[in-house]
Amino acid sequence: MKRRAPRPQTSSHAAPHNHPANHSRALVRVDGAGIRKKIKKDYEKALRVLENSRRQLDQFHQTDLPQFTRWLNTHFGALLTELRELSQKMAADEELIIQVENEAMFSGCSDARAYQWVMELRENPEPPQPRPAGDGEPAGERDPFGSRPESGNDDEEDPMEELMNEFFRKFGSGARPQDNHGPRNGQHTESGVPAQASTRLKELYRAVVRRLHPDSQREMTVQKTEWWHQAQAAYEAGDAEQLEVILTLCEIGDSGTTAHTSASLLQRITAQLKKSLREIKRQLAGQRRDLAWNFSRRADHDALAVQTRRSLMGDLERMRYQCRTIQEMIARWKVAAERIKQPRRRKPYPQSMEFSF
Repeated sequence: MKRRAPRPQTSSHAAPHNHPANHSRALVRVDGAGIRKKIKKDYEKALRVLENSRRQLDQFHQTDLPQFTRWLNTHFGALLTELRELSQKMAADEELIIQVENEAMFSGCSDARAYQWVMELRENPEPPQPRPAGDGEPAGERDPFGSRPESGNDDEEDPMEELMNEFFRKFGSGARPQDNHGPRNGQHTESGVPAQASTRLKELYRAVVRRLHPDSQREMTVQKTEWWHQAQAAYEAGDAEQLEVILTLCEIGDSGTTAHTSASLLQRITAQLKKSLREIKRQLAGQRRDLAWNFSRRADHDALAVQTRRSLMGDLERMRYQCRTIQEMIARWKVAAERIKQPRRRKPYPQSMEFSF
C-alpha cells in the first residue's frame, strides 16, 4: 500500500507574493466638511461668550460705576471725606515711622534718638554734598553705580565694558549682541527672529497697521483698541502667528464671514478668543463683589444704603484704630526724645555704599 505525501500547510491569512493586494495601500476618506463645521461651531461659541462677557464689563464701567459713584457722594459725602482725610494722615505718619526705623537700624541708636534726628532733619534739611574728586577724576556727581561722567573721550576703555566683553568671549559666541551689524545667511536679527521670518513679520505688521491705526479709524472701539495693543506686543516679540491671527480677525470683522479662513487658522483664532475670555472672566469675578455691580438695574437702593453705610463705618473704625496705634507710638518716641538733654551729632550717611568681596 502506497502512502501519500503530506500536503504543504498554507495559512489562510497569507497571500501569495504576486497577489495584487500586497502592492496596494488602503485609502481612508476624511470628512473635511464635518471637521470644519465643528471648528466653526467652537469659534462661534467662543466669540458669542466673549462678546457677552465684554458687554457686561462695559456695562459696569460705563454705566453702573458712574451712577454708583454719584449716588455714594450724595448720600455718604461726610463719611467719604473723613475716610479720605484719615487715610492721608495715616500715610504721613507711616512715612515718619519708616524714616525713624531706618535711622535706628542704620545708625544703631534708639528709636527716641532716631526720632529726634529725623525731626531735626525735617526742620533743617541738609543740602546735598558733592562727592570729592578721586584720582584723576573730575569733581561732580556720580550715579549710584559709580559710573564716570561723560568726558567726550571714547578712546578710554570702561572696566565694566571690558569685563562684559571678556565674558562674551569666553562663554558667548565671541561678540556682544550689539556688535551684530545685520543678519547674514542663516543668522538672526536683533530681535532673535530669522531674516526671512522678519520680512514676513514686517509685512503682517504693515497690514495690521493699515487696518487698526487710530488715525485711520472713524471710531476706535474697545475691541480694535485691544487688537492694536496686542499687535504692538506681538511685533515687539516677533510673533508672526499672532499678527496673522489679528489680521484675520480684522478681515472677519469687515466681511462678517469665515468662509475664506482656513481651519487651522480658525483654531488659532478660537484659542486666542478663549484666552481673552479667561482674562475678562477673571475681571468680572472681581467686579461682581463690588457694591456698584448691576447698580443701574437695582431697585432696592434703601437696602443698598444700609449695606454701604455698614461697610464704610467698618472701614472708618478700622482706620481710626490703626491711626491711634501709630500716633501712640510716635507720642512715646516724642516723650523719650524730650528727655535726651544733649543729643549726639548725627553721623552723615556715606555718599555711596561700597562692598568688598
